[in-house]
Amino acid sequence: MTMSRPDPSKTDPKTPRGTTAENAKAKEEAASIASYIADMADEMAKLASRCDMPMLCYFLTLARAEADMRARELGGYSIDRSA
Repeated sequence: MTMSRPDPSKTDPKTPRGTTAENAKAKEEAASIASYIADMADEMAKLASRCDMPMLCYFLTLARAEADMRARELGGYSIDRSA
């Protein structure tokens, strides 16, 4: 028995997938998770920097920037990490 993928051309893009409240809650949760990931990546980048791991610090900084950007796109607030 083979499972086939759903054909995206057969779905109506105008049909809502959930209620507005459900969508807002999912978006808020995703923004919160992205912000949390940004916080953790920032902390790990600082640790990597202290331990002389420049490449790891670089990639963690990129991950933090990506997570911050996503959190802002989803309506979350960016955090000032300049301190």
